[in-house]
Amino acid sequence: MINAWLLAAIVIALASVWVASVKAPQWARRARINARLREQAVDEDAVKSSWLGRLASQFTESSLARGDFEEIREAYAATGRGKEQAQVLYLLFCWLIPALAIMAGFAVFGLLGGMVVAVLAFLVPRRVIRGMGKAAELQQNLEAVELCHLTRMLIEAGLSLERVLRLIAAQGRAMLPMLAPRLDRFNRLMESGAERSQALDELGENRRIPVLRNYVVLMKQSSQLGAGVSHSLDQIIHEAQNVERNRIREETNRIGAKMTVVMMAFMLPALFSLIGGPAVISIAEALSR
Repeated sequence: MINAWLLAAIVIALASVWVASVKAPQWARRARINARLREQAVDEDAVKSSWLGRLASQFTESSLARGDFEEIREAYAATGRGKEQAQVLYLLFCWLIPALAIMAGFAVFGLLGGMVVAVLAFLVPRRVIRGMGKAAELQQNLEAVELCHLTRMLIEAGLSLERVLRLIAAQGRAMLPMLAPRLDRFNRLMESGAERSQALDELGENRRIPVLRNYVVLMKQSSQLGAGVSHSLDQIIHEAQNVERNRIREETNRIGAKMTVVMMAFMLPALFSLIGGPAVISIAEALSR
């Protein structure tokens, strides 16, 4: 009887050691992943559960709007919105609200005015959304330069890339407001067990952000070859500054051309009136005599 109890105690002790050393870390990791996924998907699940979310999903997946939605979705993705949110916003601002505006335009302005309102109602929202996407990409491109500065400083301090991006996401959110969601995504993928190259591909998936794309390519090469990145980061920063300087110079030249049009439209008539007004008055008085 004593031998049986002793054997049972040994089996239970070995089982507890196995559970504590092998299964407990797996259960803890799975719990963390599920908690993060639930926290991330709260808004998306709420959108999916609503009738508007289901309608938007069915409409954007149809052949009528699939191509148009893909272009708009890229602009919404640049602003940090998920696919489900982009579907609902696309349905609202690109179809439902324009349809109401068109009906109101035909009722108030008649046939010709309604046609003008219809054209504006379908073109203006799409141009505004694309402009928002381009502005977000430009802002993220500028923030990527600051990301390169912070990465170089922290890597020179001896930190790994995972710790660098985790620290930047936690402490540099005020400096990188548009890039912070992308860094959070990278950190979630790394903590869930994804490979570094896969997480970096997710970070630099938008090719219209060249500085961030070059940053991702450099980090992937560094992880594969084990080379230093400080000098390469300096080159990326220097190239980005030159590109931004050229862009500002081009914008300045465009402002000069725009000001010429403004002067011709508003200032030259006033100048002609100021100079030619007395002459016209003198001619009129001479003719009246």
